[in-house]
Amino acid sequence: MVYNVFVENRDDRLLEPLEAYKRFYKTEFEKNAEGYFDDLVTKSGISLDENRRTVAEYDAKMKKVSDLDRRLARNRGIRGFLIVLAVVGAILLVVSIVSFVQGSALITGGICLAVAVALLAVSFGVIFGKINPVLKHTDAERKKRQEEADKLLAEAWKQMAPLNALFDDGATRELIQKTVSPIRIDRNFDMKRYDYLCTKYGFGEPDDPERSTIGILTGEILGNPFVVDRELVHTMGSYTYSGTLLITWTTMYTDSEGNVHVQHHSQTLVATVTRPKPYYSEQTRLIYGNEAAPDLHFSRKAGHAERVSEGKREKAVKKGSKTLRKLQEQAMKDDDPTTNFTEMGNEEFDVLFGALDRDNEVQFRLLFTPLAQKNMLALMTDTTAFGDDFAMRKNGCLNFVSSEHSASWDLDTDYKRYLSYSADIAKRAFVNFNCNYFKYLYFDLAPLLSIPLYQQQKPKEYIYPDSYFRNYTPYESEFLVNRVGERAFCHPESATRSILKTEFLQKEGNTDRIRVTAYSYRAIDRVDLVPTMGGDGHMHAVPVPWVEYIPIEQSQTAALRELGLSERQFSDQSSNGPLQEALLRCGPSPRGYGHGILCCTTEDEDAPFDGAFSQINSNQNGGN
Repeated sequence: MVYNVFVENRDDRLLEPLEAYKRFYKTEFEKNAEGYFDDLVTKSGISLDENRRTVAEYDAKMKKVSDLDRRLARNRGIRGFLIVLAVVGAILLVVSIVSFVQGSALITGGICLAVAVALLAVSFGVIFGKINPVLKHTDAERKKRQEEADKLLAEAWKQMAPLNALFDDGATRELIQKTVSPIRIDRNFDMKRYDYLCTKYGFGEPDDPERSTIGILTGEILGNPFVVDRELVHTMGSYTYSGTLLITWTTMYTDSEGNVHVQHHSQTLVATVTRPKPYYSEQTRLIYGNEAAPDLHFSRKAGHAERVSEGKREKAVKKGSKTLRKLQEQAMKDDDPTTNFTEMGNEEFDVLFGALDRDNEVQFRLLFTPLAQKNMLALMTDTTAFGDDFAMRKNGCLNFVSSEHSASWDLDTDYKRYLSYSADIAKRAFVNFNCNYFKYLYFDLAPLLSIPLYQQQKPKEYIYPDSYFRNYTPYESEFLVNRVGERAFCHPESATRSILKTEFLQKEGNTDRIRVTAYSYRAIDRVDLVPTMGGDGHMHAVPVPWVEYIPIEQSQTAALRELGLSERQFSDQSSNGPLQEALLRCGPSPRGYGHGILCCTTEDEDAPFDGAFSQINSNQNGGN
């Protein structure tokens, strides 16, 4: 097997990705993010000093408001205590009056009267003489301070308006590509990328009815494509319901003296039933296409080598090496030298990486050179990032990486998270979010970047068709209908989440008509009477409430059209001008926007849609 190996426009730092991140990319990305934000500040023309002064004054006013809130709470607590004392005094007053009227316990009545008068006098005197005036004054002062703070807050928002208007969803993509030039991020998962992945690497459609794409990110590393796909996953499991029944009975017994006694008993019976129940979870995976080692298949699971000490790792390697030798001895009986398992000569890598189901030793060694082994071991044992929290599977030319950390990766680069009345708060939000986003992406890619051959394998030239039968990929279609929201498509009786699946209907210019089917469940309350033996020696029917989930589905049509606007531009233009007019022509139907593509539900499949937005496409000003 001969491979085309090349080095072209490659960032050599990536040959050791963990070291590159710690020594270069982490700090460079943060500097780039800060620089990007500072450039926006300069472009906006706002005065940081003025905004900081306003925010400082606002914070000082709000601190005073908080102090006054605590003072109000303290005085209200004192007033409440005094009211309780007044109630006690009133009760004692009633007791003393009754005592005097009845002519009994006159001394006690006199004491009660004296205490009652004292309590009532002190309580009402303090409440009306001091507490209420203080509360009134404090409350007035608080309202005044709050009004002053509100004015300062409004002023701060006004100062920040020019900067807030510049935030957009494309910043993250720009920062990643600026920091690590070999990694390029797509605006959306377009048909060319999809066709390339399917035709060259065997990437398939999202046809699993139990999964729906709710997040998608695509790009390439030196020309080799990758996809980050987040799916809502449905599984059918079971749930154990319980019910209770209180029973009572009596027994009679005779004591030693011949007396008959009745004894009462009670017992709470508990019964359970197990019934089917749907469960929903989110799963994120990275799929990477590369033609290196095209006949190799293997898998490995997360081992969390970073969580154990070096001594314990050595013991684990020593124990695992025995398994390696047994596998090699067993494999020697196989006549095919390409599939026989052979130790790598690096027991630590073989044991910790654990790809023992590999089926082509020649190509496995071609991938995992000494440098690749070193990189992978460094990644798996590192404690500064995520360590060995990733599963990896190679299926021919497709590589799949699933990491535990990706579950908390926020894929949505929504610019609204940066909007603030304070430039300093906005900067922290901007830098922190983008640095975290980059870290999550980088360490999902790190197992692949650890293999130098993947960076050296140049994709063969691919000739794309002139046109496609559809405009938008099924992955983008699913992502966008989920962007609209499950409520727009789910059955009115649905009691669970919905798995949204799309079916392509027709292409109309730049518009795709699709059918969206929402799969969910109707919930019906049931009660089973479970026979249960009681302590009284009888069987009792214990009621156990449970829920029956009945599958239901509902279909609706939707339309997709790329507008070429960023999310910020779409938000700004949807309330005025041609875009607003086009949206009004579509009616009040639910819609979602993402990756530069608009998705609208449609009740009339023959209603015009593509032409309504033609002017938007011609006038769009190139969103990020």
